[in-house]
Amino acid sequence: MTVTVIRHKRRKRAAFFVTADGIELRIPARLPNRVVETILTDHAEWIAERIATLPKHDLLPDDRLRLYGETLPLVRRDAETKFRFDGERFDCPLAWDESSLREAYEAWLRERALAHVTERAPHYERLLGVRAKRIRIGHQKTRWGSCSSTGTISINVRLMLAPKEVMDYVIAHEWTHLVHFDHSKAFWSTLASVYPDVTGAMAWLRQHGHTLQIKKTN
Repeated sequence: MTVTVIRHKRRKRAAFFVTADGIELRIPARLPNRVVETILTDHAEWIAERIATLPKHDLLPDDRLRLYGETLPLVRRDAETKFRFDGERFDCPLAWDESSLREAYEAWLRERALAHVTERAPHYERLLGVRAKRIRIGHQKTRWGSCSSTGTISINVRLMLAPKEVMDYVIAHEWTHLVHFDHSKAFWSTLASVYPDVTGAMAWLRQHGHTLQIKKTN
């Protein structure tokens, strides 16, 4: 893992983030390079410790794919013509290369994710007295979800690889933003009232979020 420095026009202060690709230092666009170097030097020990304690990427064998926190069998079949899931295992054509498999896998996950979020949304909308204008499934690099000022909520497709309760936390989090469009004390209080284990879900994402990658590895 490496530290990648990313400049943001709207960011007001520097902060470290752990992503699937390593550790990112996100900084204000005009922060001088000498200040960036100082930040990296001052946090060198923390960076090394953080990298050392992070769990390794969960490398899957050729015959497994992830869904809802589990690894399930993948069977390549000569007679198969498309990507399928029967509730217990995945099937795909024997002739598919890595790129074809990944494309089909993500497309299937996106479709399933939209259905999952659409099914869970009414629960939180009833509790919070709100309604989203639109639901979309994205593949964000650094965000698990987002809520726009116009009421569009986006959920990261990679959450389909996490346990259902973790994905549910992100859904609850984003729908709570329809009540409080910030991260104020009122926001966290409201979120806790509709999703009791906020601390547990956040801890899981901090520890395992970087392993949620939609790709086959061998």
